[in-house]
Amino acid sequence: MIFVTCLYLVTLHAHQTFFTPVIREPIITIMFVIAMLNPFFAVLTKVAVNDLENKRHVKLSYVTLWMVAASQLLIGNLFASIILLFGLYQQRKEQPMLLKEKKLELKHKEACVRLFGSTLVFFLSIVCLFLLMKITFYIGAI
Repeated sequence: MIFVTCLYLVTLHAHQTFFTPVIREPIITIMFVIAMLNPFFAVLTKVAVNDLENKRHVKLSYVTLWMVAASQLLIGNLFASIILLFGLYQQRKEQPMLLKEKKLELKHKEACVRLFGSTLVFFLSIVCLFLLMKITFYIGAI
């Protein structure tokens, strides 16, 4: 939200359209994609936490939360990643028996969709990280 607000203010100050900096500047493009991934992180986290509270799809919820935490770490959101990892550690410490399930239950359509969504968001986070690194090294070489 802060990034989009700053982007809007920059475009107003420069008398440009909203997407002009996004189209012209590769780093801003990647940052915009990262900003647009955050609502998906929030939805995945909320659904996984609700399932953990209701003791449904426990193993899948842990996998989803680990993938979201790793994705947040990859894109540089250390605060969210640390909070998620701390929450997973606390949950594991308080209820170790919940993790005894050996396999993921993918019988329900919502479980498959959630696994696909968390995998897609994780993959996009990896792509954003590599593109940011490539752009940064390219700009540094000039």
